[in-house]
Order: sequence, then structure tokens, then C-alpha cells
Amino acid sequence: MSHADQEQDDGAELKALAGSLPFPVLELPEFKRAGYEPPRVRQPRNYTESDAGMQAVGRFLMERGTVDLLGAEQTQALFVEIHWCCHHIRKLAAKRGRKPAATRIDLVKARALCSRIEAAEEELFIANRRLIVSCVKPFYWIGQVWLSDFLQEGSKALANSVRKFDFTRGTPFYSYSQKAIQNRLRNFFRDHVRAGSFGIRPNREMQLVKGILDTWRRDYGEEPTNEAVAKIADLPVERIIKLRQYVAQWERMPAPPVSLDAAINEDGSNMYELIEDTSINPSSQGAEVAEIWTAMEQLPERARYIMKLRYVDGRTLEETGKLLKLTRARIKQIQDASLKKLRQFLRSNKTE
Repeated sequence: MSHADQEQDDGAELKALAGSLPFPVLELPEFKRAGYEPPRVRQPRNYTESDAGMQAVGRFLMERGTVDLLGAEQTQALFVEIHWCCHHIRKLAAKRGRKPAATRIDLVKARALCSRIEAAEEELFIANRRLIVSCVKPFYWIGQVWLSDFLQEGSKALANSVRKFDFTRGTPFYSYSQKAIQNRLRNFFRDHVRAGSFGIRPNREMQLVKGILDTWRRDYGEEPTNEAVAKIADLPVERIIKLRQYVAQWERMPAPPVSLDAAINEDGSNMYELIEDTSINPSSQGAEVAEIWTAMEQLPERARYIMKLRYVDGRTLEETGKLLKLTRARIKQIQDASLKKLRQFLRSNKTE
């Protein structure tokens, strides 16, 4: 490969690195100061071997080591470091008129900055993944089989929060990411319930608490306290607090779809027969009626009036003649001529 081709490839890779950064453009005044470099916040990690009997949540919290919770200043420093690296990568990609050797050096610098971004992202993720477990807790009642999927969805939401968070607005990252994780988990739960993926079977305690809540709401028109529910159910208050979270998710579940062919009693009648509206004409019949009324518009005004009296109002020939002061024979003559014109008009429409 020639030096020109190598320079072109290095320049293209450098621009690709800058264009693929998943972070918004955020710049602080310090970024333009010569010699400024944010500190690296890296905590020592503790590693624990997981055994085969460990649950999904325990394995999730131990993967890639454990660290302490980050303070507000440490979290801020990590985001400053990420966006400082992004600023310099974009700055390196925007240079013009470089020599091949300089382009290669800038590419090496950009790769090192990308590695630093990944390390800061991982530090934020490891320190905040307890938040994912906290948001998944209301879904524990679904069962251990689905917990791994919920943890995976929560991880995607947390990683996306790190990349979309604007640390200059003053919003705590904890609040921002918690809302994002909860929304994603609710959407994941709703979509799979509607698809029928979850084999949901609430346990006896959940059914007991839900029955108490429904009865109390019906009798008193308000929500009962945890102490009142615990006394009626003969369970500890701490257990009632957890169960009420699970029941709240259960109550938000959409109702399963019901087939119109489903039988509703022993005689074999179904939902379609129960809700069918017999007062509505079939669509084909409605189209024919509309076509006839369109043809009626082609008739003279008096003929239309006679046809309305005869076939809509149900008047006899004699009654129609008295209203128009015409003989019975004349009404019959106009009626027959009008019917002939209508047949010709409808026949011509069908042939077209």
C-alpha cells in the first residue's frame, strides 16, 4: 500500500471515529484551555467467584467486579472526561493539511481517547447497575426464568442513559437513568404480556392481598394502609409492602384478547352472536341502496316525489293522487316510467 493510500485510510478512519461517537456535542469552557485534562475516576474492583446455584440477580451484580457507589462529584467528573475525549476526537478529525505521519499520530491519539471513553462508560455502568436491580424488583413475581431478560433490558436502558445524559443541566444522573430504566422495563413487560409470552400465575399471597385491596376500595372508597392490610392478611408489614408492588404490576396488565368465536354458555352461543348489531344492514345491501338513491337523482322532481311517497312512505296510488291532485291512473303511469328509467340507469352502471 502506498503512503497516499495509507494516509487516505487513516484520515477516513479518523473521521469515522468522530462520526460514530454516540454522545451529544457538549463543550465546557475548560475544554478550550491549553493543557487542561480532566482527572480519571477509577475505583478498584472486587471480584467474587459465582457458583452454579447463584440466582440471576447475584450473578448480574458480580459480573466484571463490584465497586462502591459514586458520589455526585465523581459522576460529574466521569461525564466531563467522556465529553472532553469526544471534543478532542472531533477536533483531531477536523484538522486539514496534515502530513501522513501527523495523520497517523492523530489516529493513534483518537483510538486512545476512545479506549478512555469506554473505560469511563464502564465505570458509570458498574457503579450504577444496582439501580437496575432496584427497578426490576417489582417484576420478581413473574419468575426467575424471565429475570435475565429484564436485567438485560435494564442494562440497555442504563447504557443508553449514559450516552444521552446532558450533565450540564443539573439533573442528577440517578433520577434520569432510573426513569429511563423503569420506562423500558414497563414497555418490555407490556409488549410480552400482549404477545402472550409470560405464563403469569400470581401466588396465593398476591391473590389474598388483591382481594383485600379490592374489597377495601369498594367499601371505603380509598386505599388501605399497609398496616391495615397486614392485620387482615396476618402477614408482616414488610411483606405487604413488597406484595403491593407486585399486585400493582398485576393490576396494570392488559386484559387478554377474547375471540368472537369463544363460547359463553352451555347452549353453544358465542360472543359474536351476543354483540352482533342486527339493526345495521350488510355492507353489500348498503351499497345497493346508495346506488339506487344516486339513480333517483336522475329523475325529474315530481317523479322523485312520487317514488318517495310510494316506496318510502308506503302511500297507495289513490293517496298519492290526492296529494298531487292527479288521477290514480296518471300516478301509475309516472311510477312505471320512473321504474323503467331507474332500471336502465342501474343496468348501464353495471355494464360500465
